[in-house]
Amino acid sequence: MKSKYQQEVINRIRSLRDKHGITQLACANLLGISSGQMGNIDSYKQPHKYTIRQITVICDALGIEIVEVLFGDSQNNRTFSVRDVINAIIRYQEGL
Repeated sequence: MKSKYQQEVINRIRSLRDKHGITQLACANLLGISSGQMGNIDSYKQPHKYTIRQITVICDALGIEIVEVLFGDSQNNRTFSVRDVINAIIRYQEGL
């Protein structure tokens, strides 16, 4: 299963995709994955999650910074150090 933080990141990406009019299928095509795998990533019940590379591709396509995905509303015009971002990436990858 995904950690709470992993699911929060996935939910933020889903919300940003919707806001920018990018369907699940279009996102799958962008990432070079199947629509089934994309569905598994979006599903609460499946352990699949985005890789950091995939998150970067999505951020580039949406024209957003990775901090928007990793920190969401908590960013509030805050400046994040490189260490903050690295810790968030580790937290996401390791499911902490």
